[in-house]
Amino acid sequence: MKSDKVILVAGGDLRQQYAAQRLRQKTGAAVWTVGLPAQPNLHFAETPADVPAYDVLVLPVLAGSSGETVPAPFGTSPLSLPELAAQGKPAALVAGGGCSGVAHWFETAGMTVTDYLRREELCLANAVPTAEGAIRIAMEETACTLHGASALVVGYGRIGMALAPRLRALGMQTEICARRCETRALAQMQGFSAVPVSALAQRAAAADVIFNTVPVLLLSETVLKALPPETLVIDLASRPGGTDFDAAKRLGIRVVWALALPPEVRRCHIPEKAVSAEFHRKNVEKSVESVLNSEKRLRNCEKATKTGIISSKEF
Repeated sequence: MKSDKVILVAGGDLRQQYAAQRLRQKTGAAVWTVGLPAQPNLHFAETPADVPAYDVLVLPVLAGSSGETVPAPFGTSPLSLPELAAQGKPAALVAGGGCSGVAHWFETAGMTVTDYLRREELCLANAVPTAEGAIRIAMEETACTLHGASALVVGYGRIGMALAPRLRALGMQTEICARRCETRALAQMQGFSAVPVSALAQRAAAADVIFNTVPVLLLSETVLKALPPETLVIDLASRPGGTDFDAAKRLGIRVVWALALPPEVRRCHIPEKAVSAEFHRKNVEKSVESVLNSEKRLRNCEKATKTGIISSKEF
């Protein structure tokens, strides 16, 4: 299938690279990449200015908060959002993950912005590499084995539920801290000890590693003061995080804020059929195909109207 459309895949990690190849195969469009390694059968650009006007722009997961750049760990520097916006056609589609904070760069130019992280199936799949990346950080940042150590997982949503059983499988004594009683009941049903937020300071003081998944300030200065100096805190929450980072620095508590963790663990190999990469490709592909199909239907309606097959009032 051939298409005269131009798709630009900008920045991100190996999931973006995989998505670019699959989009070329599925859509037949001219696929360009910037901020990614050069690949066979794809057009490569050093900067956004080197790309022809695009119909579709694919940004990575957690493309940005409210700043002016897109992370491009495989490039020489982050990509400029104003430069990316300047290369789009007026009616272009921009697909990104968690991109509401940067949407204005494109919407002011008349483009349509869609957030593919609103698809629950992608969020669930994305929790797996996040959990594995968190475990990698714990292994690198602790002086002892995880087996036999104690872990406190704060929050039991998608990431917490992906992380906790993996920690237990490694031999960690794993406890859950959650606000809602039904969430704690679910954790207990799955074999975990679970405590309310009111017990956070007490239980955190007994943990070797604390994994926070809640983007609300729960690990306050009061909680951090209760921690032994060797405690490791890994904050997996999106902005603004769930830790008082300034207080942790003053108190000498080690905190790793693993923001947008899958790109952070980009050194980990993502095979062609990796779950997260495959779901990323499928959800990006759905967003792109919806636009291409809409334009095709519109052209067919316009053609039918001109030939008198249907009346313009019918659509």
